[in-house]
Amino acid sequence: MRNASKWFSLLAAFTLCALSLALQAPEAAAGDNYLLLKAGVYDPQANDVESDLDTGFSGEIAVGHYFLPFLGAELGAGYFEASKSGNKLTVYPVTLSAKLRLPIPIVKPYAIAGGGAYFAKAEAPALGSQSDTAFGYFGGAGVDFKVAFLLINIEAKYLWAKPTFFGADTDIDGIAGTVGVGLEF
Repeated sequence: MRNASKWFSLLAAFTLCALSLALQAPEAAAGDNYLLLKAGVYDPQANDVESDLDTGFSGEIAVGHYFLPFLGAELGAGYFEASKSGNKLTVYPVTLSAKLRLPIPIVKPYAIAGGGAYFAKAEAPALGSQSDTAFGYFGGAGVDFKVAFLLINIEAKYLWAKPTFFGADTDIDGIAGTVGVGLEF
């Protein structure tokens, strides 16, 4: 949980800085680029991990660009974890995604889909720990609320990835739900 408190502290500091900038420059023009800091939960759903792990923390830093008012790309780097009774899963995803949004002025709902590398580590009391990197993909939806160049973000994604731990392919599929704050520039 120390990582969760660090992420939430970082999210709070980023929010305060972004709000102070938004208050100083209300006439700032929106750009096609954005930077988001997100924090929330990871809920394991796959049979391989669902009974062995509780809901844990999820966080991500993402940078994106809209090529058209409704079509963009996003590069993200994140962290999620879940644990229970000494079992622990830690994952660092690095992903690239496409975003399709409705270009409404203040409320911007979107769909997101992408994939990338999932650097995963499993720890089990009886087996020790083992790491693997697996390709994974995800799909989801979210909404950005825009105030000047400040973005308030809510997002839910379902991810599919299958690293190999202790000689067995292990599905780490799950839901990542986050709330974030960002800047549009």
